[in-house]
Amino acid sequence: MRRWIWVVMVAVLLGCSGKGKREFVPKREARVERGEIVLEVTATGAVKPQVGAEVKVGARISGKVEKLFVQKGDVVKKGQLIAVIEHKDLEASMMNKRYLMEAAFERLKKVERIYPLRISAQEERVAQAEAELKLAQTTYARTAALYRDGLVSRQQLDEAERDLAVKRARLKAEMDALRELKEEFGREKDRARKEYLAAKKEYERARVFYSYAFIYSPLSGVVSSVSTQQGETVVAGLNAPTFITVIDLSKLQVDAYVDETDIGKIKPGQKATFVVDAYPDKVFEGVVDAIYPGAIVRNNVVFYDTKISIKTPYVGLLKPSMTADVTIIAGKKKNVLVVPAGAVKVGMDGKSYVMVKRDGKWVRQVVKTGWESGGKVEIVSGLKEGEVVGIW
Repeated sequence: MRRWIWVVMVAVLLGCSGKGKREFVPKREARVERGEIVLEVTATGAVKPQVGAEVKVGARISGKVEKLFVQKGDVVKKGQLIAVIEHKDLEASMMNKRYLMEAAFERLKKVERIYPLRISAQEERVAQAEAELKLAQTTYARTAALYRDGLVSRQQLDEAERDLAVKRARLKAEMDALRELKEEFGREKDRARKEYLAAKKEYERARVFYSYAFIYSPLSGVVSSVSTQQGETVVAGLNAPTFITVIDLSKLQVDAYVDETDIGKIKPGQKATFVVDAYPDKVFEGVVDAIYPGAIVRNNVVFYDTKISIKTPYVGLLKPSMTADVTIIAGKKKNVLVVPAGAVKVGMDGKSYVMVKRDGKWVRQVVKTGWESGGKVEIVSGLKEGEVVGIW
């Protein structure tokens, strides 16, 4: 009996030792081939308006909203009137400033009209005084000659000399009057011009304040929100109260949030694709435009905002805040060794390996891998083209 027990125990031990090393059985086989592998970086993003494509339209003055011409969802054009704020006091102030400006303008024109006439009349008096002085000089010279010849008396010579002095003094007075008149004209014209320009500036300021009562859309787009209703009173302070928000849906982009482990692979100019939940079967194409330097931390994971411009026509399809599943083509290698991703495993030592068929047996082979994308893994070393590997 003891002998049979030992026989059974030895048989069991021999059976167990036979099962300790099972042979690898692959699900299927694949050949090591040369081909192309594309490095793809996936990220989650969102459709957003471009800079300047979303504008909050507000009021710069306080008052009651008399008219509101748009509602949420309305399509507006650039320059379209969207709201009017009460403005009777602003209109009255503007009209008063306009009256003062026009009065100042009339004073300026009057100075410019009257003084040239007065100057012209004074110039005629100067010319007359010059003619009279010239005649007095001639008369004095003739009288002096006659006096030397004894033909006229001393009294007549004195009268001629006195008349010459009078005519000379008159000419000087008329010329001084002309000079003073011209100087006065310059002063009055300058004063009138300054008064007019000051009044004009006040009028233009009043007109600008009046224009604040009429609110226009700064761009063409769709009204995404309306925050002030007709009849409500707005109070303008440091921040202009918002009436509506307008978005130009023809200027959208995708902001993709790329993990910090992948951001080093991304560069401007790389191609990208994305899909949105609203159109899961439609692939939109784009190009990486910029990588913003500021980091975004979510749940202790660091991401970087990557701007992607959209190249596929999207007007009428995409809307702001849509979630986008983004794939960025970070690189491409041609004529490299590739195997299916299911053929590569990572061992306890951290090294990658495959099961390769050699001489009819499956042998474990350590390999050095490169890029992995699209279900394929690049083999840098460890395998040769044409070898057969097993898929786990």
